[in-house]
Amino acid sequence: MVMQLFRRPSSDEAEEHFKQGLHYRNRGKKEFNFNLAVEHLRQAIRLNPEISKYHSELGKSYVAAPLLAVTRGIGDALVLSESLKLAIDELNQALQSDSSQGETYLVLGEAHMYLGNKQKALDAFQTAINARSFSFSCSSPISFIDGRLLKSYAKRRLKHLAQGTGEQPQPDAAEQCIRQAISYRDEGNYRLADRELMQAFKLAPDWAWLYKKICKLVA
Repeated sequence: MVMQLFRRPSSDEAEEHFKQGLHYRNRGKKEFNFNLAVEHLRQAIRLNPEISKYHSELGKSYVAAPLLAVTRGIGDALVLSESLKLAIDELNQALQSDSSQGETYLVLGEAHMYLGNKQKALDAFQTAINARSFSFSCSSPISFIDGRLLKSYAKRRLKHLAQGTGEQPQPDAAEQCIRQAISYRDEGNYRLADRELMQAFKLAPDWAWLYKKICKLVA
């Protein structure tokens, strides 16, 4: 009994929680459950905090939380207004273990874009472009991009820093798109919810405006 109390968790146990986290985070599956996804990823980190990918995927989940809150709902896993600060902490921890992760720098840049930290976002995107390792995990279902296009994606993000999300911002129309996306989400029409949110991106003045508006409307 004493030996069991002080048993060291196996790496397989942590890896199983990690895989379960990715499974429940997959918005394309009926089992999508953001609360469970976050809990499994947190548990993987508790069991084995030295693994870079655990921190990276939890950070990506936190960055995706505002979008998922609009199109799928995230339960009570976290407070949206705190999600990006949590994301940045997890992503930085991942990079401390492996600083060659181009995709992690890319997501870090997105987190800073949402917060309006333009210089930090610029630095992260530029580092992502220059990273020697720029792999993409097909098990990361919240990403909207193909791994082969990650560097060009980062370059487009640099462009967004300069001009906002669209060339002709229409904040009122963007807010209406977000509201409509939430309505479609509540009806279970996730495809249309995704479509309305993508339209909101095109009409929003910038990412920081979009993040603040989502936090206000979803809270």
